[in-house]
Amino acid sequence: MKRWMAVLLSVILFVSVPVMAKMEVSAAPVEVGVTTLSDAAFFNPGWAQMNLTITCGSKVWTKPFSELMGQQMRLYTDPDTGANSCCFVGMEWADEFLEQVNAELRSPDFVNTAVPEGYCYQFVDGFDLWYLNVVQSQLLTGPVNNINVDLNSNTCKVITYADAEAEANVSDYVLAGTCTTSFRGSSAARINNIRVAAGNMNGYVLASGASASLDAIFLPRTSANGYKSAGVYSGGRLVNGIGGGICQVSSTTYNALMNAGITVTMRYPHSSPVSYLPLGTDAAISSGSKDLQFRNDYPHPVMLETIVEGKNLTVNVYVRASDMNGVTYKLWGKKVSSMSAKTYLTVYVNGVEAEVRDMGSCYYRPLQKDDDED
Repeated sequence: MKRWMAVLLSVILFVSVPVMAKMEVSAAPVEVGVTTLSDAAFFNPGWAQMNLTITCGSKVWTKPFSELMGQQMRLYTDPDTGANSCCFVGMEWADEFLEQVNAELRSPDFVNTAVPEGYCYQFVDGFDLWYLNVVQSQLLTGPVNNINVDLNSNTCKVITYADAEAEANVSDYVLAGTCTTSFRGSSAARINNIRVAAGNMNGYVLASGASASLDAIFLPRTSANGYKSAGVYSGGRLVNGIGGGICQVSSTTYNALMNAGITVTMRYPHSSPVSYLPLGTDAAISSGSKDLQFRNDYPHPVMLETIVEGKNLTVNVYVRASDMNGVTYKLWGKKVSSMSAKTYLTVYVNGVEAEVRDMGSCYYRPLQKDDDED
């Protein structure tokens, strides 16, 4: 979902850094102008005869520098050291080249068909940034040579073909289900736990036909995994327990999954009502006893995204648009009494209500201590 190249305009790699005996603060580089790579006053014309090359095994991808000579370049000088640096003004060429390489890395030629999942290669995060810095750092100082990058375990990662397909076809995906809840008024420890659990789930890809356990995704609630002690429900009371607050993440996720039409195979309501969602729409999680489990019955992978911003937690579920086929969903609860509710899922076809599914009843009991719930 993110554009790698958006950050490159702000990145400058100096081509000469003097050795210093101690840490010193250098002044920001000063832009001295914009020119093109064909400007012989700054760049060696010999670059026009060179190539940018990426290799992976016997596969080679080449971008001739001759195609880049008209590209605009920003020039900078460090006022403290006099070192020069440059960066491309337009990154479209690099974006297209690297996307071409990355797409072919996911092609059947590179997929390991010896395993059912089918493993293939993909750039590690930050490869594009590193690659552009390698190119830009050599343009002013030389020597003028072909710039070659051989893909290895430092520059590529091995992922399943299903995950690669999901990332490759990200533009075909739509926001199918979402839910936002507020943790305003929560303790610092509880907010920490929400951030940790949400961070563990962010970017999770669930292959078609696969099942997932939120308890496993969140990782064991230990201090080693970043969790702290905060309020949790236990026997109708609020007590301190490590990982308190993650139930807000599971509850928010439950709503987002249901709103996306994902099959939820295990879900438990809380023992007492929570403040961040209506009765009947919460989902408790407790290691060894309560879990939120779900299965992807769509033909293609689905992706989960978490956003913690301000005092709000948002969970988004992305599904291939063609898999939705014009069908959307909305989970909601109808309060029956102060301590019970019925849960429903409304199904819409092309925006028109087509069905209301009864998802069952939820029963709660009063919390025996008035405080923040987990």
